[in-house]
Amino acid sequence: MDNLLHYFPVLEELSRKAGAIARRYYSAPVQIEVERKADDSPVTKADREIETFLRDELTKRFPDYSIYGEEFGETKKTSAYRWILDPIDGTKSFVMRTPLFGTMIALERDGELVLGSIYLPIQEQLLIGSAETGTFLNGKPVSVGQVTTLSEATVILTEPRTLLQSEAVATVCNKARLVRGHGDCYGYFLVATGRADVMIEPGALAYYDVAPMPPILRGAGGVFSTLKGDLDYASGQGLAANPVLHSEIIALLNG
Repeated sequence: MDNLLHYFPVLEELSRKAGAIARRYYSAPVQIEVERKADDSPVTKADREIETFLRDELTKRFPDYSIYGEEFGETKKTSAYRWILDPIDGTKSFVMRTPLFGTMIALERDGELVLGSIYLPIQEQLLIGSAETGTFLNGKPVSVGQVTTLSEATVILTEPRTLLQSEAVATVCNKARLVRGHGDCYGYFLVATGRADVMIEPGALAYYDVAPMPPILRGAGGVFSTLKGDLDYASGQGLAANPVLHSEIIALLNG
């Protein structure tokens, strides 16, 4: 079995270089051009340039590893390993020049998500983690918060209108101390580093949107699942919290 620490320098180098590409577009004195994909989600030249860069560099280093990315689909190889790429998670924030987007990379081993990274290029914050190694923010260990009751917890939502669409999610939020809308990978980043306690996304997530979260959360002492408490990634759902809060929320959502 590979020592997953072997991948940390590669993820750091490539994430930071990908972030430099994102910052070049982000800081340009012109509007960021947006196209619409078949599913009506936005895509920019930056998304495609970053994914192309990551694919090229990962293929040079790991030529037998498969790669699956948001913009260019899957390239299958012979290894038991597969990289999962989301070049800009939070493209809408990126286009609006709201600095809450990130580049995400995950690694599967025999179909299991074992390693993940989130890089926030505007803040220059790099989160890398796995259950085997722990989770690190810019090289320093981090962990989820220790709040044990929802009444003391801060809950994060990507889309505040979720409260109008899901009675169960509204019930959770009404019991929380504080609810904020810091979306996409940034919300999971906050939970994994102990800066918020719960992240809830009821639907519309693709596999590449959530792939880094299970290993990062496990490495930080937390839990990632669907709103039913399982790991059915096809559900498009995400819930992250420490184990105690996770159990309380799962009971509320499915009671």
